[in-house]
Amino acid sequence: MKRTLFILTSIALIMSLMWACTDRNEPMQNVDQAELEMLYKDIEKTAQQFTCENAGEWKFTAIGSKACGGATSYIAYSVKIDESSFLKKVDQFTKLQADYNKKYGVFSDCALVIQPKGVICDNGKPKFTY
Repeated sequence: MKRTLFILTSIALIMSLMWACTDRNEPMQNVDQAELEMLYKDIEKTAQQFTCENAGEWKFTAIGSKACGGATSYIAYSVKIDESSFLKKVDQFTKLQADYNKKYGVFSDCALVIQPKGVICDNGKPKFTY
């Protein structure tokens, strides 16, 4: 009987500690998520600043980090941008997302994202070919 009471008390203590940690991390998680979203929007804005008229002037790169590993998606970009700076931002985003996933125990579907074969222009927008 004493052993059962000890076990139940221990479980209750562990659950309350987990709840307390979750409550404290939630505001920080929201801040980290907002940072990721802002960086991604900046990357998208840079990537989409030119109209796609010539597919030969477009490239793509992997972006993001799934919790199980691998990229979350691919993003097309014009070679007219500062490619080095752009790819550094993409790398920064990918690393920050990997850190976020680890820090907050994020789960993902673990499905591999298929790498595009190329880019075509469709009504001024880059589209991937597979």
